[in-house]
Amino acid sequence: MLISLPFLNRNSKPLIIDTSEAYNLWDVLNSKYMQADKLKLWKNYIHDRDLLGMLETAERELLKSIEQIERNLQLSGIKGPDKYKSVIKTSANSEVLDDETIAQDYYFFLQEMIELMLRAARTSTTNDQMRNMFIKQLKNMVEFIDLYVKYLKLKGWLGVPPLYKLVPKEVNDKLDTGEAYHLWNHTTYRYDNMHQTDIYHAFAHDVDFKALLKTGMQVLLKKQINLLEKELEHFGIPVPKRPSSVYVTPSDTTILDDDHMYRMILTGIQGTASLHAQAYKQCFTNERIRNIFKTLLYSEIDCIDDLIKFGKIKGWLHPAPQYRLQ
Repeated sequence: MLISLPFLNRNSKPLIIDTSEAYNLWDVLNSKYMQADKLKLWKNYIHDRDLLGMLETAERELLKSIEQIERNLQLSGIKGPDKYKSVIKTSANSEVLDDETIAQDYYFFLQEMIELMLRAARTSTTNDQMRNMFIKQLKNMVEFIDLYVKYLKLKGWLGVPPLYKLVPKEVNDKLDTGEAYHLWNHTTYRYDNMHQTDIYHAFAHDVDFKALLKTGMQVLLKKQINLLEKELEHFGIPVPKRPSSVYVTPSDTTILDDDHMYRMILTGIQGTASLHAQAYKQCFTNERIRNIFKTLLYSEIDCIDDLIKFGKIKGWLHPAPQYRLQ
């Protein structure tokens, strides 16, 4: 059955959205419908009452998010995908699927949803309310994943990656090899970000843009670098060289335009958010490290939101093709 979306009445004004936002609405809703079907199916096979409670909680939150996206589809005049089934019952042997398999399948599904929701958030640039909806839903899902990971670890249903063997003897924390790599990789990446921002700050002309770059260097990048360096030191992971903190302003600053530098920064931050998301998904041995990458992810998402609004005010953000009613 298709979602019935009647024509908007003459007095109502459809939401102004672009082609990416139109696709994001449809695609995210379609994925959430599939998720709803899976949850209904899996509930027929679950024996563990705690797992059943976790999935029922997830289902309630999922249905709330579905209703929100359906409203936006309605307001945008977009016909939705085939809806999820209201009831899924099976007479098959309930032991065909065991609880551990169901729990892990749902965890993998949630990990993929992080990437989907992040893409929707970072590519929705025309309608600020639409982007904020995707951001809020993404953060709500990440908070549930945190709780779900703790449950899986308690049950012993998460595998144990190879541990980092060179942790100092006096350190009692466990760190797996994936976490060690992400700490090192993020630090080197942030060094390059800081150096790139220094260069852009030297070439920037717009006063607001220069202030934004300075804030990004002093508040965001340096704070994150210090945090990551402390973890590298704590776990005995080799620290790469920092870039020079001295950069001489070039004599000709007309080589780079402010709007071009802005768009390059926005593109870089959008990619950085994906890097944080990958680290967050793969870090579950050490809760503190996992929380660090969650904080970095949240910070980057908020930064994307602020930068999009800044670029629209300045007229530097290329407007995406608008979605129009037929």
